[in-house]
Amino acid sequence: MNEAVQILLIEDDMDQVKCTVDAVRAWKSDALVHEAPNGPVALVQLGHEQFDLILLADNLLAMEGIEVLKAIQSRAKATPVIILTDQARMTLSVEAMKQGAQDFIIKNADYGDLLNLSVEKVFEHKQLQMDLDEASARTRHLYEVLLSLTQERKVDVVVERLVQGASALTLTEKSLILLIDPEQSDVIYSKSYGIDIDDAAFLGPVESTGLLSLAYTAEQPVVIEDPPQHRLWEKTPWMHHILQQLLAVPLVLGGRIEGLFCVLNKKNAEVFSSEDLNVLSTLALHAGTAIDNARFVEKMEKQAITDSLTDLLNHMEFQQRLNEEIERSRRYGKSFTLLMLDLDHFKEVNDTYGHPVGDKVLIETAKTLKTLLRSVDLAFRYGGEEFAVLLPETEVQGARIIADRIRQEIAEQSILTQTGETLHITVSIGISEFPQDADQREDLISTADQALFASKRNGRNCLSLYREALKTVIENDPINLEDYLLDPEMKTLLDLAAIIDAKSPYTKGHTEGVLKYTMHFSEALNLDEGQKKSLEFASLLHNIGMVSVPTRLLSGDRPLSLEEQKIIQAHPILGQMLIQKSSRFESVLPAILYHHERYDGHGYPNGLEGEEIPYLARVLSVVDSFYAMISVRAYRPKMTKKDAIAELRANSGSQFDPTIVEAFIQLIEGQAHPLAEKVPTSI
Repeated sequence: MNEAVQILLIEDDMDQVKCTVDAVRAWKSDALVHEAPNGPVALVQLGHEQFDLILLADNLLAMEGIEVLKAIQSRAKATPVIILTDQARMTLSVEAMKQGAQDFIIKNADYGDLLNLSVEKVFEHKQLQMDLDEASARTRHLYEVLLSLTQERKVDVVVERLVQGASALTLTEKSLILLIDPEQSDVIYSKSYGIDIDDAAFLGPVESTGLLSLAYTAEQPVVIEDPPQHRLWEKTPWMHHILQQLLAVPLVLGGRIEGLFCVLNKKNAEVFSSEDLNVLSTLALHAGTAIDNARFVEKMEKQAITDSLTDLLNHMEFQQRLNEEIERSRRYGKSFTLLMLDLDHFKEVNDTYGHPVGDKVLIETAKTLKTLLRSVDLAFRYGGEEFAVLLPETEVQGARIIADRIRQEIAEQSILTQTGETLHITVSIGISEFPQDADQREDLISTADQALFASKRNGRNCLSLYREALKTVIENDPINLEDYLLDPEMKTLLDLAAIIDAKSPYTKGHTEGVLKYTMHFSEALNLDEGQKKSLEFASLLHNIGMVSVPTRLLSGDRPLSLEEQKIIQAHPILGQMLIQKSSRFESVLPAILYHHERYDGHGYPNGLEGEEIPYLARVLSVVDSFYAMISVRAYRPKMTKKDAIAELRANSGSQFDPTIVEAFIQLIEGQAHPLAEKVPTSI
């Protein structure tokens, strides 16, 4: 023991006191014996001091030894007591043993030797009990650490708990875990506790860690009590100020050694014990399993949110991160920008060079995004050849610079095909800012998508800001709409239709599809040139009123309230208001205004019935409804043409003009031309 043993002797026979003190000093010369002549005095001393051992005579005058023992047990039960007894009082001494005394010594000729043996035995028992208590506490702590590991799913958290637990269990100042790539013998990850060195300092070739590498190369535990004397000491000069002792064990991951578990410098300045080695080895054994499990969970979680081809975040994660960024921006009053990117003519790449080359293009595009974006930016594979990028705390002008850098970098890339050809590809980009351009998730996606459509229509390999796109110009300055509508080229009208369709993910390309069918139908109906041109313009502009309908009402992800339905049903009137100033489209207005009227009079906006509804509006109604039925919608899957034809017939005479329905069905089914004489001379 490092400190002098403190013994309380309760004895009223002075000769016996001297004899006992001499015996104790013979056992341990520096032992301190405190004397108490009776029970009451001893109990007072016990109230103020702590003792390692009590020697209690059982034949005290002032207070019987058994009574003193009972009082001691209530005050200092943890302190061992040896009864000193006369031969004649054996029965009372045995009773004292029942009350908790550790031993009893008979005061006879061999008293001194017996006392020394008894004291030694008591202290050995006490030390054994302390060791057992320490081992029990260590085992309990080890169990708690291991239990906590089973509840963690992140490698970083698991390793943090391991290094903290290791130092606590081995009573060391510092601890360290290194994960090693066994193929390259490089440290690829490190986590320390109590070490004032950046964890990155341990990364690199494992041999550069000097003494720490021994357990890895030897594939067995290593204990170094005097590091400066070791041959590898000079290889780790940056650890000289922190390393005084080292215990290291290999870390087994996936069935092979892929790391090191180290503890440094015992707090009590003792050497490492076998218990330290055992507990660290046990912890390392479970650490390997815990890290493997956490790695697996992280891998599964990453796979759930990552596109397997490009290693970018996937569409589902895009929606989640976009929601989070919107909430963060609202909370802190910050703007952010969304980029929507689409590879130009990507279908031609797949058709010409095959899907492996197409995949290579997607992978190289993803690499470019990762290279050019900041650490806080997020890149996603939105779907197919489309990508999305979130730029936190970035206003639209800064986003324009980043987007153009991406566009240029992709355009300058050279991709080698399997036949040795060099392939170049370009990208079109749409840019929208939250909350300036849109303050809802669906609206923000839609505005960026509309800007992307503008880039496609402007010749591709360019970028467009939503606020500068045609739709926004129309909304903010509708007076200039007539200039667009008077453009003799159809391109402007196609631009306008595409941007309006882009308000909803389910209506992309709707106008062009309707236009294709109406043009075929107009030929089959033998319309004159004026009627054909009016139907063509009506097909292009029939949804122009949607430009003023909030995007969130067009997502189709929920039922609409009565008021919301009224807003959408007002779009024909809004369309009429937008284009009525252009005399060029005077003959088109009836078809635009009334294409949602029903043949039975239950349509909108005016409830017209039968042939009160302008003829071209009745034609457009059939074609528009048919194309919607064979397209995907949020509320239902797309129909086959056969089912859509059946639906037209089912609503013939109620929603649609029966004659027009049959004429259109004959066209679709490739039958004889419909009856041209049914076409009126006016529209």
